[in-house]
Amino acid sequence: MATTTITQVELEVLPSVQHYSASAQKSDAISGVPQRSTDRSHDESPRVRPVAAVAADETRYLTGVKFWLLMLNLAAVIMLYAIDMAIVATAVPAITDHFHTVADIGWYSVAFRLSQCGFQFVYGKAYKLFPIKNVFLIANAFSFIGSLLCGAATSSSMLVAGRAIAGIGTAGLGAGSNAMLIHSVPLRRRPTFLGLWAAIEGTSAVLAPLLGGALTQSAGWRWCFYISLPLGGATLLLTYALFSEAPKKSEVARLTTKSKLMQLDPISNVILVSSLISLFFALNWAGTKYAWNSGTVIGLLVTSVVLAALFGYRQYQQGEKAVLAPRILKSRVVLTSLLFITLFNSAQNVLEWYLPTYYQVVHGYTPAQSGLLMLPILIAATIGAIGSGTLMSVVGYYAPFMVFASVTMPVAAGLITTLQIDTSLAKLIFYTALIGLGYGIGSVGPTVAVQTVLSDADATLGIAVLMFGSSLGPAITIAIAQVIFTSELSKNLGGLGSSVNGTSIESNGLTQLLTQAPASQRHDVVEGIDKSITHTWYLVVALACLMAFGGFGAEWRSLKKDDPAESTTARREGLTTADIGGLQSHDT
Repeated sequence: MATTTITQVELEVLPSVQHYSASAQKSDAISGVPQRSTDRSHDESPRVRPVAAVAADETRYLTGVKFWLLMLNLAAVIMLYAIDMAIVATAVPAITDHFHTVADIGWYSVAFRLSQCGFQFVYGKAYKLFPIKNVFLIANAFSFIGSLLCGAATSSSMLVAGRAIAGIGTAGLGAGSNAMLIHSVPLRRRPTFLGLWAAIEGTSAVLAPLLGGALTQSAGWRWCFYISLPLGGATLLLTYALFSEAPKKSEVARLTTKSKLMQLDPISNVILVSSLISLFFALNWAGTKYAWNSGTVIGLLVTSVVLAALFGYRQYQQGEKAVLAPRILKSRVVLTSLLFITLFNSAQNVLEWYLPTYYQVVHGYTPAQSGLLMLPILIAATIGAIGSGTLMSVVGYYAPFMVFASVTMPVAAGLITTLQIDTSLAKLIFYTALIGLGYGIGSVGPTVAVQTVLSDADATLGIAVLMFGSSLGPAITIAIAQVIFTSELSKNLGGLGSSVNGTSIESNGLTQLLTQAPASQRHDVVEGIDKSITHTWYLVVALACLMAFGGFGAEWRSLKKDDPAESTTARREGLTTADIGGLQSHDT
């Protein structure tokens, strides 16, 4: 009853608001007074919204069974997203045996990540211009087709192409899930769901290699890709049936399809993808096929930087028509969130990249046992993500959780660098669980921050920026970590004599180095590997420390006071609740 009354009052006031607003603008124009902008993306001042207005806004969101089915569907999408990225790792040996080549191993991952990074901004803009459901279904179809091609691949090249197509789809699934959440859940409740999503994504990423190994052994490697088809098909159908959104703003709705497609700026995207291809080739070849100081690697890196600068200049030149509007990056909240999530994800990925190897080679655990020892990170991160999301909805601020992660993760990373051959199991579990807790608690904040300060229409662009950074950062830092590790390994094992020389280090795996070394030197080899990995983790400490610039630099904006979800009708007219409330007082 209260909600109905509020809505009626709002509708009764609106015509007079429109008349008043139009008259005021005419009067201001005649008198030379600058007209006030109603664009939330340019307004950083906090808004205290009446409780009645907040209650009225919630009538536009889904409720009941349909809402919970949509949330379950989006959770399944997040799980599909994480599985697609991680499941291929354990299938690689079987794939290389089937196609009788190891030349494309790197590209099974690189092709996927390249497409995912390269199309983030396109999807961010597409969700702003086109109906969210349509764009999301297209992304889902790309993911479905890519998985199908991978499963049915008759050559290694066909598998690489399938992974690239699946990456294009995955880029849209992540951004689309957030776009649908924005249109289905009030801002102050979103952290709870984002925390659950982070827990689901982390769990899926850890379990995906185990699932991939089980499928490869029982049904064959192709089922690592076919497993995504029923889940992808179900999410596609459920999205079509469950999700609905309000019409786009008038200035977007009146654009022709051709105009909208031109605003996706295909030229800029070609430049960006070309820059990423050059970068990924350089990172993939450096230290393996070519030396880091070779002309080929340097040339690729220079080309990547030049093309990235050209992409940035074109965005500046295009303005609002750019695929990434420059004003999005002028927001302090967007920039600090981008810095935080890029360093945050990079630190965690570098740690987790070497941690199973450390367990197996230095401490002598089996692959299965090393997998179990990853559980402390997973469990702590899950608790942290769900707990922080829930608390964030209660307290109404995201910044404290980013600050907590900025303090916890450097401390935990520093403790991890003290690990040695004789470190107890209890310390291994405690140190890794501590960094997992920090990771979980900090995982939700950047996404919530961007949604707090940007309008619903611009939030998809902000999220695309964050997803780009969180994908590209690990790709670069893992390559840097590999350089540090190989350099440290050569230094720490180089003095052991001819039995362990540079040639054997480059041409053998770590386990082979250990088994081929004389019995009298095996302990020294283990110590050398231990030092090499822990020294590589100094990079994790550095990245975690630099996170502080993003965590402590975050603005303390309230989810409850700064909800960009104005009442549906007022938002469509570009009016705020302050306009309506002020006019009511004026009329009285």
